[in-house]
Amino acid sequence: MAITLPAPREAARRRLLDVLRREGPLARVEIGQHLGMSPASVSDLTAGLLDEGVLVSEEAGDTGPVLIRGRPKVRLSFASDLGCVIGVWTGFNRIELRLVDSAGRNQASRHVERPLRSLGAEDLMDVLAETISTFAQDAGGPPVKAIGLACQGYVDTRDGVVAWSPVLGARDLPLAAGLNQRLGRPVVIENDASAMAFAIAQRDPALRSGRTACLMIGDGVGLGFLVQGELYRGARSGGSEFGHVRLRRSGPQCRCGGRGCIEAFLADYALHRDAQLIDHRPAPAVLIPSEDAMNAIVAQARAGDTALLNLFREAGEVLGDAAGILIQTLEPDHIVICGPGTRAMDLLRPSFEAALESQTIPELRSLATIHVVESSMDILTEGVVMQALREMDLDLARLKAA
Repeated sequence: MAITLPAPREAARRRLLDVLRREGPLARVEIGQHLGMSPASVSDLTAGLLDEGVLVSEEAGDTGPVLIRGRPKVRLSFASDLGCVIGVWTGFNRIELRLVDSAGRNQASRHVERPLRSLGAEDLMDVLAETISTFAQDAGGPPVKAIGLACQGYVDTRDGVVAWSPVLGARDLPLAAGLNQRLGRPVVIENDASAMAFAIAQRDPALRSGRTACLMIGDGVGLGFLVQGELYRGARSGGSEFGHVRLRRSGPQCRCGGRGCIEAFLADYALHRDAQLIDHRPAPAVLIPSEDAMNAIVAQARAGDTALLNLFREAGEVLGDAAGILIQTLEPDHIVICGPGTRAMDLLRPSFEAALESQTIPELRSLATIHVVESSMDILTEGVVMQALREMDLDLARLKAA
């Protein structure tokens, strides 16, 4: 006869798995410190998870003298054969995919160039589902248990809908439900800036304390805001479209249809557009310039091109203004500048710091620590990989019938 065990025990198991996802392998005493649980309670919970094969134990290295070190410390971590999850990032006509096992270890990754911007809703979901399925089949390994997808634009995480994205043609796109129907797996979706903020905070424990604002610059400009390490949501469970805050009414054209947005000064497409006007470089074949094209502009500016140096100086001022707005409206403990646009941070920094200093109330400015985190391809998918692993953990935390 099946036995239904109390929900509080499942909640405790989920909390325990969450700690191990966030902190990595831990000894039982360390788990207890994180959860505020007694050693007996931790041992009881972990015994069940070990018996079910969810967790595995390993002896931690200890080089102390044998006579005084006592029993070797045993750390617990996730088993690697419980299934896999796939993280997906959609950019302008490109897709990044990453597959990790249940222990969070990277198993495979892939970059795919596909025309996405011109597709209608059904065709787009067909293409994404086919791309994900092919990647999973080629990678092999344990079955895929969940999928996480990061997308630029306004993402309603509660209903799994991409309301608007500058890189997709369809609006009010029911992406989570559509991919779930096609793939038969749970799908979690997230704004890409919020996903990157979540990933960065998991890497640095200091950023999981207090309020952290992650300003992502690159293809566009996005903002992820965390409170005590968890993403802050708006009324529709979405993130912030901070890049589309207007700075100057008569400013340059933005992809959203407005003018003078933060993004219209600072995003890669804006910098490349203005660089093209300055030195008559060839127009890009697509709206979003390649990494090679952006690196060429940065290298030319570093070589002393006055006009391009002025272009980055103005972009740095806008970045400083943007950080000042965050400081004086949200009062964060930390501001993280991240994303591909950090490739030019040495060119942006002088005017960024000057603008931040001149436009921000000193007493508030002193409260926020500024961090710069260099981008990588992995970090584009890392946040949604972690959220997909959390989705998988929901099932792992459920008590099995006796």
